[in-house]
Amino acid sequence: MKINNTSYSGQRGFTLLEILIALAIFSIMSMMAYAGLAAVLDARASTVPRSEQLAQLQTTLYLLNEDLSQIINRPIRDEFGTTEPAFSVGRGNEILVFTRTVPSWSNNADSNSLLRVSYSLEKDELYRRVWSIPDRTQQTEYRSRKLITTHGVALSKFNVETQAWEPLIGGIDIPKALDISIKLEGLGTIHRSFLIH
Repeated sequence: MKINNTSYSGQRGFTLLEILIALAIFSIMSMMAYAGLAAVLDARASTVPRSEQLAQLQTTLYLLNEDLSQIINRPIRDEFGTTEPAFSVGRGNEILVFTRTVPSWSNNADSNSLLRVSYSLEKDELYRRVWSIPDRTQQTEYRSRKLITTHGVALSKFNVETQAWEPLIGGIDIPKALDISIKLEGLGTIHRSFLIH
């Protein structure tokens, strides 16, 4: 009986040393990939809240511009029959209260062309409230919208006589221009000036 001696020299397997080296390389690459992924996730975690804050700020400034550019000198009666001035600031939580017109092309325009708008600060949240009927009754409802989280809002008016900005702490006279400062976490204080017609 003849025994066939087959050569296995071309079919040898991996040595233990080669396997250990391959595992070490794979471990290093895995750690590098995880570190990169962790950095991306951390960046996303910090970017998403900031982008939401910027979107809220943009909406807030847009609404302020739309409202303040349409202010009209028209007092109203509140739900108790008391006359309120067309424009006032610094009443309790209310930072700013005024009457504004509604452009005829606006989607909000209906049989009534006036709105009563209030901006108030409650527990570090800036709210905008709108009454579609300026002369209210106790059944008149309003729409409320939370705009942005802020650590403070300050108002300044432009004094035409002195040609300078001065704090607007109280008062009922409609200023020619209004500067609003909004203090935001991570962004500091944002100033925006609005011309009032």
